Amino acid sequence: MTTKTKGWLGCATVLGLFSPAATAQLSHNMSIGNPVSLAMGNSATAYIEGPDAIHYNPAALALVNEKHEQYKLQMAFFQHEGSISGRAPGESFDPFDNPDFRQDPLLQGQKSRPIEVESPSVFLPFFGHVNLPFFAAPGYGFALRTQRGNAVFANSAFAVQVFGYERDEDNIAAFNGQRFGITRIAYFNPSIGLELGDNLYAGGSIGFSWQGLGFTSKIRSALNTIAQIDTLLDNLPGINDVLELNLNPYNHVGTLEAEVEDPLSVTFTLGLLWQPEPWLSLGFAYQSEGKAQMKGEFSIEYTDSFNSLMNTLQPAGGLLTLFDGAAISGLRRQSGDVTVDYTQPQWASVGASVLVTPRLRVNLDVKWVDYSVVEELRFEYDRNLDYLVLSSVVNYLSPQVGGDYADPNELRLPRGYQAVVDWSMGVEYAWNDRLKLRAGYEPRSSSIPNDRQDLLIPIGEADLYTLGFGYQLKEQSRVDVGFGYLITRLDIAPGESRIANSTIEGDVVYNPFRGLRVEHQLESFILAMTYSTAF
Repeated sequence: MTTKTKGWLGCATVLGLFSPAATAQLSHNMSIGNPVSLAMGNSATAYIEGPDAIHYNPAALALVNEKHEQYKLQMAFFQHEGSISGRAPGESFDPFDNPDFRQDPLLQGQKSRPIEVESPSVFLPFFGHVNLPFFAAPGYGFALRTQRGNAVFANSAFAVQVFGYERDEDNIAAFNGQRFGITRIAYFNPSIGLELGDNLYAGGSIGFSWQGLGFTSKIRSALNTIAQIDTLLDNLPGINDVLELNLNPYNHVGTLEAEVEDPLSVTFTLGLLWQPEPWLSLGFAYQSEGKAQMKGEFSIEYTDSFNSLMNTLQPAGGLLTLFDGAAISGLRRQSGDVTVDYTQPQWASVGASVLVTPRLRVNLDVKWVDYSVVEELRFEYDRNLDYLVLSSVVNYLSPQVGGDYADPNELRLPRGYQAVVDWSMGVEYAWNDRLKLRAGYEPRSSSIPNDRQDLLIPIGEADLYTLGFGYQLKEQSRVDVGFGYLITRLDIAPGESRIANSTIEGDVVYNPFRGLRVEHQLESFILAMTYSTAF
């Protein structure tokens, strides 16, 4: 059996391109749309007013005097730049200098090709993917003190998580996500704030959210695989001749599409706020995990060459079952239902707000987000898929190299994400009785280890720089505006990532850019505005 033939067996775990938890770090606190928090670098645990305290610290709801209404508008624009390159025109960085891998056709004879995004794409309930020139979302919230004055009730709706894009199908990065969108909308958030006495406040909220994911990706295989499978296929008369004619390690496998959603994912948030002095506020907030079991439909359409391989292997279905496989359908297109379990990470924050002078306020927050809960992602299909049948056989024959990633109707993807602890700082200066100026900074750690970086969600360590202002229109009416600029970069050295450009043979996690260098920069420009009335 030739090296070219074995290259095809690495296609099996194509859904390794999906890593939604990574977007949580990009969007954590960023999509709420509160301009005061944004302008102060998301340092809001001890200094937040109105309905958005539901998210940042529900204890601050107890500070509402009678009624507080808030109308919001948030806009964001993402700019992607990057390249995938070899050491010479059309040549990979393959450490073994294997002639079968020296000229990757994906580079089209060039030393590098650019990574481009055509437009942002939002995945929404009822509408699915919606392409927009930029993200825009309105919002409304209210907080109301009871007649007896001992409790404040509130509700609001906001986006907890939103990220997406669409690439041209001819762009090189389309093999690591042609279209992608993940969204979490907290559509109902009943909350309460209570004054416990001695300037001590407590609060809590329950969040009812919709979680959705949609993606399309071209799929390829650029790896040799387990040598033991050679013996298995050599027992099938006539197979080698067919494979030799139709396959090589760089062929296009097919195109995968999926849309899944969970209309009800529940979390709870708790908060404490203590103001021991008029110039000092201390806050604590905690939000639970949000478990979602997303269900929906998928389809995968195979290329002629891969479909030819499956039809050739179809008579071996009985033999494959001995190696944890199953019968092969040989269909050009497979579709059906899929279930994806996903957990929105729990988080906690502590913060202080200090009035250094009568006009100058400084906020400082420390945040912990537990991405370590994402150890693996599990996909369950309502039928056996040909590419998972092949993957399951590969796993069975050599589990010590890659891992037990698949059964014929189930895919398990190890993620190995890590919890992060970050800090942020913001300042507010009262220029006069009406105008307040704000600025902030937040360095944001990456929850994704270097060996799990890819282009589906191209997020590494990031820096957030912010500015804003608040203007008092009338005694009880105010306008707040916040601007944010976030930048994150990736530089994945050849072979560094197990899910992007690995050169490890037998590593069957989806790996489209074997031995190539991947570089990417993502910039986000954010604008948030609110009009608030308090009476």
